[in-house]
Amino acid sequence: MNPLFFSPPHSPGILASPTSFRLRMFEKSLTDLIQGLRANKRNESEYISKSLEEIQNESAAIDKLNYLHMLGYDMNWANFNVVEVMSSAKFSEKRAGYLAASQSFNQDTDVLMLATNLIRKDLASTNFMEIATAELAMDLFDDVLAILGHSRPYIRKKAIACLYKMTLKHPEGLHDFVPQLKERLDDPDPSVVSSAVSVICELAHTNPRNYLPLAPKLYHLLNSSNNNWMLIKIVKLFASLTPIEPRLAKKLHGPLSSLICTTTAMSLLYECINTAVVGDIISVPLPVTDSIGREIDFAELCAHKLEVFYDSSDHNLRYVGLVTLAELQVRRPDLVVNQYETILRCLDDPDMGIRMRALQVISGMATRRNLSQIVKRLMSQLILSNTIALKPGNTEGGPDEDELESTPLIDPSGVSLVSAKGSFTTPKKAASSSEPNAADNPEYRLAAVEAIIDMCSRQSYANMTNFEWYVAVLVDLVYIAGVDVGQLLSQRILDVTVRVRQVREYSVRMMRQLLSDVRLTDFVSGESPHAAVLSTAAYILGEYCTLVPASCDDIGLLLFPCLRQLTSDQQAAFVLAAMKVYTNWLQDVSGYWNDEVWELVRSTNTTTMDSITSLFLGQEGDDLDVVVAELPLQVEGLLRSFIEITKAVSVATSNMSASEPPVCRELHSLFTMYELNPVSAAAQGKVPVPDGLDLDSWIGDEIPDTSLRVLPPPPPPRQTRAPAQRNYASKDHKANRKDQPLGMLPDVDSIPVMQLDLGDLATARPKPRKSDKPKKKKKSKSSKRHKKPTPEPSPPMVPVDIVGDEDMPDIPTKPLNDTPAQQPGSISGDTDNAGAEQPASPPQQH
Repeated sequence: MNPLFFSPPHSPGILASPTSFRLRMFEKSLTDLIQGLRANKRNESEYISKSLEEIQNESAAIDKLNYLHMLGYDMNWANFNVVEVMSSAKFSEKRAGYLAASQSFNQDTDVLMLATNLIRKDLASTNFMEIATAELAMDLFDDVLAILGHSRPYIRKKAIACLYKMTLKHPEGLHDFVPQLKERLDDPDPSVVSSAVSVICELAHTNPRNYLPLAPKLYHLLNSSNNNWMLIKIVKLFASLTPIEPRLAKKLHGPLSSLICTTTAMSLLYECINTAVVGDIISVPLPVTDSIGREIDFAELCAHKLEVFYDSSDHNLRYVGLVTLAELQVRRPDLVVNQYETILRCLDDPDMGIRMRALQVISGMATRRNLSQIVKRLMSQLILSNTIALKPGNTEGGPDEDELESTPLIDPSGVSLVSAKGSFTTPKKAASSSEPNAADNPEYRLAAVEAIIDMCSRQSYANMTNFEWYVAVLVDLVYIAGVDVGQLLSQRILDVTVRVRQVREYSVRMMRQLLSDVRLTDFVSGESPHAAVLSTAAYILGEYCTLVPASCDDIGLLLFPCLRQLTSDQQAAFVLAAMKVYTNWLQDVSGYWNDEVWELVRSTNTTTMDSITSLFLGQEGDDLDVVVAELPLQVEGLLRSFIEITKAVSVATSNMSASEPPVCRELHSLFTMYELNPVSAAAQGKVPVPDGLDLDSWIGDEIPDTSLRVLPPPPPPRQTRAPAQRNYASKDHKANRKDQPLGMLPDVDSIPVMQLDLGDLATARPKPRKSDKPKKKKKSKSSKRHKKPTPEPSPPMVPVDIVGDEDMPDIPTKPLNDTPAQQPGSISGDTDNAGAEQPASPPQQH
């Protein structure tokens, strides 16, 4: 039977008859299969299923099975047929069978034992096989190593590749394999040398330092070989060796620059440029001569040659060009700035990989001049989504500080971009909505949002000239992000608001509009992506409510109906902000007190108390103390304070008076008596502990812990027992305590005392043994060590929550009223422009 003849798994084989011979004439070859796959891209799965059914009845199917296995389809049902093909007498069929076995066989293959004797038989001849299991690699390693000196170059070449596969399963064989591999670099046959270089390149991925002694021979091959594929491997290997041995950079400068200027192979050109950039060979101060005879810098030559890649229509070349350009940008950003327009066009490429690499490059190219243009391009991609509909603005002008306040945030037709304000250029949507939009990919949307925030806040806002525009961008991203970036946006909104004083008023107004959007608040919950943003908006509105005109409507925005759906920390932020807004409004209306204001205060106080009752206290008949005690600890204390404030206001305004009650005017001073300034992350550790202050002692009475049982009173004094009896009793006592939980100690008097008759043992004194002497010495050392005074433990540091990722300066040694030093790239607060302060955390209220 022909070993290439495959029968269906559940049907008998077709006999070799004239009819089957005629059928064999119409069988599809591997070329036909590949052409069919390319022609049926839309229904590829159906075509593959039909082809697999045909393969089961074909005679020449092994090549097509190998190809389909590379595409990810299973071929384990044909394992026995593969063994039959491996035993064929024809070399071409045997090689195809061995290729199929090396691809599909693993340590769990059921016919693996059938192949063992076949492999040994073939190794004794001139055939070749790759082994993929540890047991076979150990058994056959010496046999394959012996044929490295075979007279036929083809056998030597295949043996080298086979030994590489075997060392992956049998690493101990590397000690014998590497010396033989070094000798193969001087083999007279170029194919054997190329195979040896390929294996060395693969082995060097794990530990390149072990193959550094081979650098002289590899350098000789780099200058003498004309095989492009071998040169690619050598260049990639030097890319791993150059960081270990920096002296190689100067040695490789000449050969690599010569290859870059003369080669026409794109693959070799890319590897040479990538090795020059990654290995930092471009920093060698030696000029090179380009194709027209000019002497230029090596880095400029690489940047010029890279244009061929990312300007190409081939997606693969564009991708690898952007990868190397990102590496070049780290070392020579001045050479990448010239490719700004080209990289900007790559952001609209339909290929997701090219978009992600272009996004990485364009993020590093952001400056004060082009930041607005890059952000607008990225936000236009986020808008053009199948799930987001925004109203575009006009197409003229740029971000104008005077126009930032003119357009409302919410529009009946959608969300208007606050950051645009008559300046946003929205590209036209594609005519066909069936085409997939790369901007709908969540991974890309997340990367775009992170890139926008990174470009705007980099180096303490060094690129930022208009902080109000940046706050508007963050507010727009709340609506158009399309992914869960609420925590990131909330951190950045809080960071810029706390650090930049001049933007606080605008930020408070933007946060007020966010809280007034019913689309964000009506269905919010603790797991909602907008919950963190709303919590931060509540904090900013409460902390800086004095910067905008006071309004009693803000209390209703903070005590909205879905507040109880948030987490306890978020609820506490809203309740605290509502208290601040409420007391600030009382202080504001106290300045123009009259009968109407008195009525307004009483009605607002009643409405506020009703909101608190409906949200937290339930029915009116419920016990207030019981209901509040059941709330989370973060909310309970704040809610009690809020209730007491409303009660005090209710008592103070129970009767109409000609002048405002003092309580209405003075309540807000509880929150604004002192300004909480940003502090350094290391400031707490530098504050000395005052003399006489014990941070571990209780401030008031110790709070009893009711979770543990109270220990029983101490037992009455007992009679002294003999040392031996006390020793045994203590052992029994310890054994009984192992089963007792913490806080449930047994009564000491209930422990039984055993009376032992020691007899002669009590008077006999055993002779000291030699083995006891080290124990005595060790015991005396430990006793001496215990006699040393132990230093008192240092008081624990109180943690300080810091918002933001930037490094913070140390705490200033000047008086608090001194003007802080200016940050690089920031503007002082005394000028008209906005200035950035030190990174800060939100002030903690106790």
